[in-house]
Amino acid sequence: MKKANKYRSKYVIARSFYSHLAFYILITILILTILSFAITSFSYLAGLPLADFPEDACDSSSENFNVLYCLVIYGKDSRFYDLLYYFFIILMIVSILALVILNVIFIVNHFYFNRLVKEKSCGAVIYKIENNEIYYLLLKMNYGHTSLCKGHQESGESDEETAIREIKEETSLDVKLDTSFKTKITYQPGELSIKDVYFFLATPLDSTVAPKDTHDEEVNSFEWCLYEEALFKITYDSDRNVIKKANNHIKKSLKL
Repeated sequence: MKKANKYRSKYVIARSFYSHLAFYILITILILTILSFAITSFSYLAGLPLADFPEDACDSSSENFNVLYCLVIYGKDSRFYDLLYYFFIILMIVSILALVILNVIFIVNHFYFNRLVKEKSCGAVIYKIENNEIYYLLLKMNYGHTSLCKGHQESGESDEETAIREIKEETSLDVKLDTSFKTKITYQPGELSIKDVYFFLATPLDSTVAPKDTHDEEVNSFEWCLYEEALFKITYDSDRNVIKKANNHIKKSLKL
């Protein structure tokens, strides 16, 4: 698998993260602005008849003390209103500064540093049918995980060509590719890269041939497994979901 190290930089920051974060900060500032203006307008403009409240309604030691009355009628002249007003002002300033800093980082990242490396791989769910049972080929990799057959797409290759080449390299099998089934998974193999993997279905032309890796010896061993066993032994949930989709497709198309 090729590594595009020349495109990578430890200073790269995912654009999507910052664009989403900037959006949420903008929404937060908008909400805070609306709330602050609403409270300010309410405090200044809303009115309650003075005759409805006794003169000691704003005396905290009085039985007639009413917080809402004091805030609305005398809020603009009270210490509480001043504190509330300055609280929103400070909150808005801090939010705006955070947004400015965030956008500076985003702009620097966008124009001066490399972005996430987008990679693409193709492979297939290799299966065979014996005694009316579906068996799936799992690859036990030298890295320790159990996976499906897949590999990096080379320049100028179609998805189908990549899948057939990778199957031949990793398993030495000649297969018939079923392109009526095609599904994609996306994952992040490294901090600075993101990969799309497309899977087809494939069946060996000769089911008696034992698979073997004579290309780069990335594969430690192979195993043909029934559906439930394959789901148990596969390492990653994304590959497990591919097997589930493939199994449904095979049963539907072959009416098993």
